[in-house]
Formats: sequence, C-alpha cells, structure tokens
Amino acid sequence: MSQIITSLDLGCSQFKGIVAEEKKDGSFSVISAFKQPSFGFRKGTLIDFDEAFEALEAIFNDLKKISKKAVQNVFINLQSEYIKARPSRGAIAISSVDKEIKGEDVEKVNQLSLAFKANANSFIIHNVTKEYIIDDVGDIFDPLGMVGNRLEVETLIIEGVSSQITPLLKLFNSLGVGIGGMIFNPLAAAQSTLSKKQKNLGVLLIDLGFGTTNIAIYEEGKLLYAKTIPIGSSYITNDIAIGLKIPIDLAEKLKVNFGKISLSGSKREAIKLADFDGQSQGEISKKFLEEIIEVRMLEILNLVEHEMKAIGRSVHLPGGVVITGGGSKLFGIEEILKNELRLPVQIGLPNLNHLEILNPSYRELIDDQEFAVAVGLLLNNEFTKPKNTISVKTLKNFLKNLLP
Repeated sequence: MSQIITSLDLGCSQFKGIVAEEKKDGSFSVISAFKQPSFGFRKGTLIDFDEAFEALEAIFNDLKKISKKAVQNVFINLQSEYIKARPSRGAIAISSVDKEIKGEDVEKVNQLSLAFKANANSFIIHNVTKEYIIDDVGDIFDPLGMVGNRLEVETLIIEGVSSQITPLLKLFNSLGVGIGGMIFNPLAAAQSTLSKKQKNLGVLLIDLGFGTTNIAIYEEGKLLYAKTIPIGSSYITNDIAIGLKIPIDLAEKLKVNFGKISLSGSKREAIKLADFDGQSQGEISKKFLEEIIEVRMLEILNLVEHEMKAIGRSVHLPGGVVITGGGSKLFGIEEILKNELRLPVQIGLPNLNHLEILNPSYRELIDDQEFAVAVGLLLNNEFTKPKNTISVKTLKNFLKNLLP
C-alpha cells in the first residue's frame, strides 16, 4: 500500500505544504502543493490557538477532499529561540566474545547519549549523530560489523521547551491530524538546499523567513550548530512603515516590489505611493527605502555572525553561505552577505531531483526558495531515523499524557 505524506511549513506569514505519495525507490510523486496566509503564529511560536485552528482547519478540509490519508501523516517544522542545540556523548564497552559491534550496541550507545536532560521541562526533538568512535578512532559513520573494545558516539541534541510544544501538539490533535514527525526548521531547510559536498567542506545555511532567521552550520559532513534567531524580514517591513510613516500593508508591497540592498548608493528616484495604494498620496525616495532595508539586514547579519563566532566558525567555511527562505529574494542580498561574512554566497533553491511533479503549476510553486522547508520536511529521511529524532510512538505517548 502506498504511503501519502504531507509536509507543512508553519511559517509566520504563510503556511506552505506539499502532499506527496512515497514511491518504492524513496522518491515522491507530488499530489498537491499549497501556500496560504498563516494566522496564530509569531516568531515561530503558537500564540493564538483559535486563529491557528481556523486557518489550518480550512487547509486540512481541502486536503481531505484529495485523500483522507493526507491528514494522517503530517510532518511539521519547529522554530523558536527557545529551541537549543547542545553536544552530548555516550560510551559502552563491547561485551561480546568476538568484540563485533552489533545493532543492540549501537542502539544502547545512542540511548546513553540521551541520558542527560538539561531540565525537566525540556523536550528532545532530535539527537543527531555526529560520529562514532571505536577505541579512540573517530569519524566513523556506521560502526555495525566493526570490531573493538569500546564504542562511543558524539551527538548534537536539539531540544525545545515542553510548554511551547504541548499547545502545538494539542492543536493538531484537536484538528484530527496525525503528526508523523517534527523537525527543527534549519535542519529541514538544509535537507533540501545543501549538497553532501557543501556539508563536507563546511557551510553556513541561513533561512531568512518572515518572523525568524534560522541557521545551521556543517563541517566535515557533521551538524555543528543550529539556531533560531527571533528576527526576520518582517522587521524590515516594520522599519519601512515607521521610517516612511505609511501603513504596514503598503510597506510590505514596497519591500516586495522595490526591496533592494544597495551598498554603493543609488541615484535619487521617486516612488509614487498611489501606484500601490489608492488612499496614499505623495512620493518617497527609493534611496531612502534602500537605506532602511540595508540597516535592518546588517543588524540581522550581525546576529548571525555573533552565533558563528560563538563556535569559532567565522571564516572557516570553504562551502560558503547558502541563503534561502522568502527573505532571500531581496535584491542585493548576496552582495551584502559577501561583504559582511566574507564568504562565497549562493541562493538556496530546494533540490527537486527526488520529486516527480507532473502539474506545471505545482512545479512553479515549489521551485522557489520559499518552499525550502516544505521540501525538506518531505525529504526528511535523515531525521526520521530512530537515532536522530523522537519516534511517532513517543509523540503519541507524550500527547496522551497531556490530555484529560
């Protein structure tokens, strides 16, 4: 029986998703794709249960018309400044006579790396394996069948706050939706935009969304760090509205249509506000608009650079920077990234090689950096393995304990 999977990017501005049928070879045939305004979320966190319920109910009612299976196995992203990444380690002695490492040894050492929890209110989302070590020899990806006296594992634990994840799980339970898994936003974006070569060289991923900026840093194929910064491109919109004394909706239209980061300055050009809003009069300086955008982008990049310096990876990433998300559409963003981070830069479009998309309108929708997370949630094999993420059974048991 074929399996239908739905990925749902819970963005602060838009909900984006893909419904696909998984094939025997692990690829996906896209059945549907959608993008709808989001409600009830701010900075990646659920803040209004009723608003979110109403918006998502309409989406899931439409998906049920396609197939009831479309709401039974839904993968969602998590993004919050309260989600933290911390290194962990586990170690065991190999007790078998022949000293061969078996599946139960690998499972046991991975479980030991989870033994320490930061606090009682933490909820482990992922336990991402960085490397296995056998008798002090590291950089081992799969130790099964190898021989040694001692097996160790180094992992990166991604954990959130139960008080934030609980309402989200209750929301989907109230909607009658089955959660197949939850994936930290930057890991989902990395899954669809980064190549194996980039991860091996060392690369910084920046997912610039509307309400948040998510980063992930890889080196030698290993995830070193991941973080949600609670500032996104909406702050640019807010600054435009304040700086030009115009309505927020008009500010967003100006950002989308004329948004440009110009480090070298530009000729004075005027933008007629009436062209975008019949109720607004007068003109604004295009150069002033660019200066507002540049100042806010520099602030966001300073926060990104601060995170990089915290782990000593300011200029040691030969794979450069890959920027994705809706905010990456700002004209001139590659130039300012190169200047500020002093690294090569490219725009991260989602890799669609494993997707069969017969409908041209769906292909046009998905082949966009705004869909990097939605595609990554679909291509989530790396993070749905038991050793790397919480299981569906764990999710169900956790939710069962929450309900009266």
